[in-house]
Amino acid sequence: MPVMAAWRPARALADHTDRLTSVAIAPDGTWLATASFDKSVRIWDSTTGRQRAVLLGHTKPVMSVAIAPDGTWLATASYDKTVRIWNSATGQLRAAHVGHTGRVASVAIAPDGTWLVTRGDDKALRIWNLATGDIGAVMRVDGNLQDCKWSPDGQWLAAVGQAGLYLFTSEFARLNSSRR
Repeated sequence: MPVMAAWRPARALADHTDRLTSVAIAPDGTWLATASFDKSVRIWDSTTGRQRAVLLGHTKPVMSVAIAPDGTWLATASYDKTVRIWNSATGQLRAAHVGHTGRVASVAIAPDGTWLVTRGDDKALRIWNLATGDIGAVMRVDGNLQDCKWSPDGQWLAAVGQAGLYLFTSEFARLNSSRR
């Protein structure tokens, strides 16, 4: 096995005023987004390190950020119990979704960009239909959840928590894939 060259930081981006909680890289690699306890999300140019936008609107720490597969928008999850959708080019808020009864700490976007899954401190995963803003499903578990992810084909979800690993599938996933 070949030895990899030593990795070193290319730059440090330090405009947040509190600790960072999440990072996401755009599909084309030209920009990235960071979330922070300072209640903001920042968009950065990955080549120059310049800050392109500051996304404000959350009233409590932002815990998770995810970027859409086409890179045109991003989603954020916050302790203010909201999930927000932002235009990545302009930084403008496109939508704010409320549904969790506890802090929202994780967000993941389906591979086709039509659904979100969020994990809240209310021991629930919520699947959001981005076209309508409606909650398509709620899955509750015993114990707290830590993270959630879509499968690469968007047909199932994985979540981890106190009680272990959960795998979720549903009829809507099969119906959605048959329409493609």
